Amino acid sequence: MDTAYYWQNVMALALGTLLIRGSIIALSARLKISDRSKEIFSYIPAAILPAFIAPAVFFHQGQVEWMWMKERFVVLIFATGVCYYFRSTVLTILFGLLALYLFSLV
Repeated sequence: MDTAYYWQNVMALALGTLLIRGSIIALSARLKISDRSKEIFSYIPAAILPAFIAPAVFFHQGQVEWMWMKERFVVLIFATGVCYYFRSTVLTILFGLLALYLFSLV
C-alpha cells in the first residue's frame, strides 16, 4: 500500500470523525433530548463492548496449537475474573495483553 494513500485515508477518516462529533457538540445546546432517549442512549456502551470483543475472541485465527486456537477465549475468562475481583479497567487490559503475549510464547 502506498504511504501517501494510507495517510490520505487516515486524515479523511479523522476529519470525518471530527466533523460528526463536532457537529453534535455544537448542536447539543439547541437540541432537547427526552429522558427516555437519554435512558436508551445510556445502554449503547454496554451494547458496543461485546461487538468489539466477540470478533476478536471467537473469529481470530489463533497460533497456539495446544489451545485449539482458542487462547483468546481462555484469556477472556481469566481477564473477566481479574475485572470482577479488582474492578479496574486498566489492570484488566494489562492482564489480558500480558496473558495473551505469554500464551503466544508457549
